Amino acid sequence: MKVTVLSSGSKGNATLVETKNKNILIDAGLTLTSLAKRIDKLPNIDILIITHSHIDHIKGIASVVKRYKPIIITKSKDIIELYPQAISEFKEEDLDISLFSLSHDTPCTGVSIACCDKELIYITDTGYINEKLFSKISNKDIYVMESNHDVEMLRNGKYPFFLQKRILGDKGHLSNEDSVFYLNKIIGEKTKYIVLAHLSEENNTEENVRNSSKRIKGNANILIAKQKESLETIEV
Repeated sequence: MKVTVLSSGSKGNATLVETKNKNILIDAGLTLTSLAKRIDKLPNIDILIITHSHIDHIKGIASVVKRYKPIIITKSKDIIELYPQAISEFKEEDLDISLFSLSHDTPCTGVSIACCDKELIYITDTGYINEKLFSKISNKDIYVMESNHDVEMLRNGKYPFFLQKRILGDKGHLSNEDSVFYLNKIIGEKTKYIVLAHLSEENNTEENVRNSSKRIKGNANILIAKQKESLETIEV
């Protein structure tokens, strides 16, 4: 399994997952032209997963669907209204894709992709992670996990109070400290890579994320996803 985070943040999200037989795009928050610029050669997209209907996750959906005609996997009613052929899970030979509910201000899901005994968990855009999910998402090979904001930067920044309250609430986003807390609950001996993602440009910095990530237990390689350029491809 190969994973390339092509873009991550409030201006667009897209992650390419390449398995033995399928190329999977998690979210289409960039236009097809922009996606192609993030990677030497954008492969044919067999499966498109949409976590939720915010524009930074669906901006390029129409162009991706028109070009590649992928299988669409989502639980978003907004997306299903546009693409009634969408399904909520996918199983074929040794590939198993499932979605699980997160807590955001619009219905949103995390993603589990398992193939050839390797597993990826993708979680962004949530105010918290229900502990009932822990058994499902624990001890996987790769995690892409939201690390959206530094709480003090947010509280002392220019965002109005109502927006701060939304971000900090149960239907908002995970802070750096939240991300560390949950990762330490779920990572295990199998975990090889952790990608900290969806950083706020206004309320976070890579330095803050690196500092907080020092408290993540274990020996996994820790990377920080970027908004304006793709991250190096990781493989397990």
